[in-house]
Formats: sequence, C-alpha cells, structure tokens
Amino acid sequence: MAPTTSQDILHEILSAINKNQEVVFVSYSILDETEKNIQYALSKILEKHNKSDLYTPVYSSIKELIANAVKANAKYILIEEGEIKNPDDIMEVVTKVRNILNEESLLIYGIKAKQYGLSTRIYFKPQPTRLTIEVINNLPVTRKELERMRERIERSSHYDSIADFFLENPDPTAEGMGLGLSMVVVLLKSVGIPYTNFTLYTDFKTKTIARIIVPLM
Repeated sequence: MAPTTSQDILHEILSAINKNQEVVFVSYSILDETEKNIQYALSKILEKHNKSDLYTPVYSSIKELIANAVKANAKYILIEEGEIKNPDDIMEVVTKVRNILNEESLLIYGIKAKQYGLSTRIYFKPQPTRLTIEVINNLPVTRKELERMRERIERSSHYDSIADFFLENPDPTAEGMGLGLSMVVVLLKSVGIPYTNFTLYTDFKTKTIARIIVPLM
C-alpha cells in the first residue's frame, strides 16, 4: 500500500535513502507539499554524506529546473488551447506564460497538465561518490532550442553573479528557460561544482532531461 500521510511519505523517503535506493517524485505543478518532500530527501542525502553545506544552492537549482519544466508544460497547454496564437513569437509566449505564474493559475494548469499527461519527474540517484539529480519533463525540445540552452549554460559559466551575467548579456525573454539555466550554473559554481556537471539532453521525441551531478567526496 502506498504511503497515505505526510509522515508515511517521509518515512518511505528516509527508508529509501538509508538503503541507497533511488527516490522519485512526480509533479504536475509547484505545490508546497511536493517541495517539502524534495527538500527533506535532499537534506537527508547530503547529511548522510556530510555535505549539508551544499543544500541551499543545490535545492535552489532543482527548484529552478522544476519551474522551467512547469512553464514548458504551461506553454504547451496555452498553445493547444489557443491562448498563444503564434508560438514563434517569443515575447508573446513569455508574456502569456508569465501571466499564469501565480498560485491559483499554477494549480489550474497543474490539473490540466495531468489531463494532458504532462508530468515533471525528479530523480535522486545516490552513489558512493556522487548524487545524480535528474529533472525530466516529458516534452522534447528542438535541436535549435537545445543548442541555445547549452550555449547559455557555457556563457553563464564565466560569471560569478547572475546580475553581472544579465548586465552583459541582456535578454528580453530571460523569464523563460534561459534565466533558470543561468541561475543554476552560477549557484553550482558558488559551491565549487563545475558547470560541466550540469547537462541537458533530449530524445527529440518524448522528453527533456536536466541532470546535475553533485560530488559527495
């Protein structure tokens, strides 16, 4: 039987961590309860390896990647329902997605995402020397989009401050995927995790994977 209360869920998470098993979360929106469970899992894994100092930047990175996935799902739904008239108009896409980034709308779009079969899966894969974190969105990106995102990750790696990066690389669409990716790079860099430990993949058909490798040694 699946866990039915918050305490049951936390117990299952801790049990999996103690056995060095994968911990997986499935989300359709940004909900407080899911966030708390992810925070708990990450804190316990890092605590087990005496790496609690990594918690804040790593969790903030995960949260950014989840937010990107939720926004990608919302964009898909807005296009499907005709709210976004021209998907190639970046400013229209950013404006329409930004308009639903509030608690009430995110809940509505979370319900719609489930109806559309659009989930965000968060995997914690602990190993003796590293923790692999994957945020998987079951929407692919195009080759052009992937190249653009990877190029942004590489450029961001040359900066120690997200503010400095955007002062020198202004982007009117920064509230889309780009801002989150740049923030992840800078956050990881702040605790000595190289930007090459943050990678993006897609199969161009069914999913996009953002992966962070956190050294535990």
